[in-house]
Amino acid sequence: MDVPGEITGAEDAIVRSGADATALGMPFVIESKPDGSRRIVFAGPRSLGVNGVTGSAIMADAQLFFDMILPEHRAALDAALARAQASLEPVDVEVAMRRADGEVRWHRIASLPRRQPDGSVMWDSLQVDVTDRREMAAALREQRRRLEMAVDATGLGFWEWDVSAGRLQWSDRNRQLFGVAPGAEVSVERYLELVHPEDLPKVAAAYEAARSQPQGGDYSLEHRVVRPDGVTVWIQSTARVSTDDEGQARLVVGASLDITARKAVEERRGLLMGELAHRAKNGIAVMMAMVAQTARSQTTVEGLEEVLMARLKAMADSQDLVTAAGGRPVSLTEVIGKAVAPFDQGRFDVDTDLGGVTLRGDMASGMGLLIHEMATNAMKYGALSNPAGRVTIALEPAYGGRSAFRWRERGGPQVAPPPGSGFGTRLLNQVLRPQGGEVKFDFDPLGFHARVEFPTVRQ
Repeated sequence: MDVPGEITGAEDAIVRSGADATALGMPFVIESKPDGSRRIVFAGPRSLGVNGVTGSAIMADAQLFFDMILPEHRAALDAALARAQASLEPVDVEVAMRRADGEVRWHRIASLPRRQPDGSVMWDSLQVDVTDRREMAAALREQRRRLEMAVDATGLGFWEWDVSAGRLQWSDRNRQLFGVAPGAEVSVERYLELVHPEDLPKVAAAYEAARSQPQGGDYSLEHRVVRPDGVTVWIQSTARVSTDDEGQARLVVGASLDITARKAVEERRGLLMGELAHRAKNGIAVMMAMVAQTARSQTTVEGLEEVLMARLKAMADSQDLVTAAGGRPVSLTEVIGKAVAPFDQGRFDVDTDLGGVTLRGDMASGMGLLIHEMATNAMKYGALSNPAGRVTIALEPAYGGRSAFRWRERGGPQVAPPPGSGFGTRLLNQVLRPQGGEVKFDFDPLGFHARVEFPTVRQ
């Protein structure tokens, strides 16, 4: 009589032949005796193909089968069998085995224990070669690893929003981009809290525009994120919205990229373009004033050309310093040297303390033109018109991030104030004052002098 729940001989034969017929693997039965000995009481005909030895061979000598298991895996298998035998629970392990021809293959061994009346345990088992599956899994893991490395190199963070389930998943990189701790729970509400308040409307509009398209659509936008530590970063979000037949959003998958550095470059480029436009406008205004004022004071074309070209050269020489410095601050003594070079530099006493003073690049050309103009006037009307006259340029006290120098003439004819505003004063209005500069003229009868004050960068 068959006992309910036990496998009968007929059922056992059906199971074994079914395993052989479907090529699932090799069915076999192990008998474990109470004294610890064990033998293989049945081995299917697929043993030769699976193990390289016949089923009759391993039934005659069970140790032949167990010795195929690599030494490093035997202990794990024996431990699993011991636990299963004590509880009569199924065992399912994967071990590496060396076939009779020396090839190492991976096998899955699944066994179901049945206790016998004499205390022995019968193990109904199936051995399946899983080498190809493991190799494929390893290849997939390697491909995934390489893909993750490539993606990580791009700085992309991935996310997925299951709209119907209300579940949001972020990759570790995405958490990093948003300043969220690794493993921390995230939600749509938390994401919206991190988006800069001013950018929330355009984020919502981009999502709605994609959701409203038939079958869903894609969107891409740039928006700011305020991280929990208070740092604001720019994120480029790209996503695809999938909808159901009723047009309801079902799934949204996307990627995030930190573009803060790119936005900073764009901002600097915009500022630079604005600064270039500002400088060009100032330069044109200066040249227009220069041409107009020079034309009023000259009676011949030759005289106009000589004076105008000298003034333009003074500006150009000063600008050469700015160009050579790559836009960095320019030494004031270099600007002075360029501006007074046509007027016999030996007649200028330049304070050595001025060597530590630098000008912003945007002020150098204007300063050069102003110094050139004062030197021209000194040559025509002031100290340099007398062979014994000299010009002193000395550092003066200044405060609040500013520097100053005084232009002082001595040994020239007696000085009287001009009847009207001269070119130097108009130059101040066109160049120095918009850049924070200030010039005060003093027509002392003993010699003209001026105080020039300006923003500076000290070396």
